[in-house]
Amino acid sequence: MRRMSSLDQDPSPSASPVRNVTTRDFPSAVIARSRVVPVVVDFWAPWCAPCRMLGPLLEREVDALGGKIEMVKVNTDENPDLAADHQIQGIPAVKAFVAGQLAAEFVGVQSAEAIRAFLRRLVPSRARARLTEARAAMKQGRPEDAEPLLRGALSDSETGDEAAWELARLLIARGRTADAEPFLARLEAGAWADKAPPLRRLAALVAEASAFGGAEQARAAIAADEKNWDARYALAGALASAGDYAGSLEELLAIVGRQRKYRDDAARLAMLAIFDQLGPDSDLVQHYRRQLQIVT
Repeated sequence: MRRMSSLDQDPSPSASPVRNVTTRDFPSAVIARSRVVPVVVDFWAPWCAPCRMLGPLLEREVDALGGKIEMVKVNTDENPDLAADHQIQGIPAVKAFVAGQLAAEFVGVQSAEAIRAFLRRLVPSRARARLTEARAAMKQGRPEDAEPLLRGALSDSETGDEAAWELARLLIARGRTADAEPFLARLEAGAWADKAPPLRRLAALVAEASAFGGAEQARAAIAADEKNWDARYALAGALASAGDYAGSLEELLAIVGRQRKYRDDAARLAMLAIFDQLGPDSDLVQHYRRQLQIVT
């Protein structure tokens, strides 16, 4: 961001030190970018006197945060469709986007103190930043980096339960079901109690593999008897703990398709637990959810 030399500088498109975005680049400059850092959008017009007052104040406060928040401007005269899409009925209008979603907004000129308070609410806490970094590490296949970050967020009142959930997921996925137990107990005792049952089922599936003797023992038993459902269930657990969710779901689907009532529907429930682990947008989840509907 280029710094403003004067508080009464004209915030016109040619002189503004803040990037002006249009309908065409709004998705990338605001929506996508807000998944990395909060983005504040100043909807303005050249003829609007209050806009000329608010713009420099807003930019100064954003600039003072040293990159923790970014700011862009939208000229509503030049982008009326964008203004309509975001229900701009009066300007100046300020909208803040976080993680791709509208997070906060205000209309009209505000004092520097009010602007400062508005922006502070958008800046993630240290614990929230750790949680975000941990999720990025997990997505990149670096669980060893994610674990200490999650542990660092456990004591924060805002992120503690969320970090416990992520940590339980991570530990179970790595086959460390005993280490996950304290975090499952914490979830069950708090506001995130509904998140615990799927993780309990996934932990039981992963533990089954160890009790059976591992993947090779399970494969040998299946080779001797393809209807050895205990061996298939154990193999599904071994594959899940190794990160092979497709292989695990395939084994569980085979059980559901041919032995639906195995252990009181354990295989189907284990599939649902894996769906919960992967998330609804996963291609694997969408594929195996369809397959599950076919066999049931």
